[in-house]
Amino acid sequence: MKKYKVGALLLLLVCAAAVGPAHAEEPYYFHKTGVNREHYMDDVNDCAELAGGVRVPHYQVYAYGGTPANNAIAAGVGSFFSALAEGALRRRMVSRIERTCMADKGYERRSIDKVSHAEIRKLDGQAKIDRMFALVSAEQPIGKVLIE
Repeated sequence: MKKYKVGALLLLLVCAAAVGPAHAEEPYYFHKTGVNREHYMDDVNDCAELAGGVRVPHYQVYAYGGTPANNAIAAGVGSFFSALAEGALRRRMVSRIERTCMADKGYERRSIDKVSHAEIRKLDGQAKIDRMFALVSAEQPIGKVLIE
C-alpha cells in the first residue's frame, strides 16, 4: 500500500508541474499604428470567431490491475489531470489562432508589463475597450515586438 501512495503522490506532482502556471504566456497586446476603432473591433471579432471553433481531443482514462476501488481512484485522478491538460491545450490553440489571425491582418504582437496588464484586466466594458484601443493605435507603442 505504501508503494501505491508514493507512486500516486509522484504522479500528482509530475502532472501538476506539467499543467502549472510556469507555462503561462508573457502578457501581450496587438498594435497597428493608425488603425481606427471600428476596423480594430472588426478584426478582433473576426479572429475571435475563427478561434472559437477550436476543438481539442478528449481522452478517456482507464485504470486496470488493482482493486476496483484503486482503479476508480486512479481513473478519477487521471481524468482530473486530463481535463486540466485539455483546458491548457485549448487555451494555447486559441491563442495561436488569434495571434496568427491578427498578424495576418497587419498587427504586431507586443509585450506589456504585468502592472498595466493587471490594471486593464480589472476594467470592464467601455473603459476596458478604450484603454486597449489606446494601446493598439498608439503612435509610439510600448513594449518589445514579440516574434511568433
